[in-house]
Amino acid sequence: MIFGFVDVDAENASVNTHRDSYLLETLTVVSVRRPFLAGGLLFGGGFMGFAGVFGDLLHTGEIATVFGCAALALAAGWQTGQLKLLSRDLRGSELSGVVWGRYADLNRVRGEIVRAIGVHRRAAS
Repeated sequence: MIFGFVDVDAENASVNTHRDSYLLETLTVVSVRRPFLAGGLLFGGGFMGFAGVFGDLLHTGEIATVFGCAALALAAGWQTGQLKLLSRDLRGSELSGVVWGRYADLNRVRGEIVRAIGVHRRAAS
């Protein structure tokens, strides 16, 4: 699942997102990150620690709820990804293409973009 869209247009040598379009020849960095992983680990660990410390005071349903919240925080941190496209034309500015979605889907798109850049550069030389 990707919020917005990313389309690799090999015919026109461009990458089109829901906001911007980039020429393949100007892209310098195509990266996928997990920006919420640290927060997910922190909240997930905190919830599990809370259940461990106060487990003798909590009812079974409350413990299950706390562990469910911990699992949700860990899963959200692990699955949420950010695809960032940096162009050599935009160096020094804060403008870059950012697309959010599932990490695995964005990583697949990143691979498609890198392959398209390689094909474009081989064809240009």
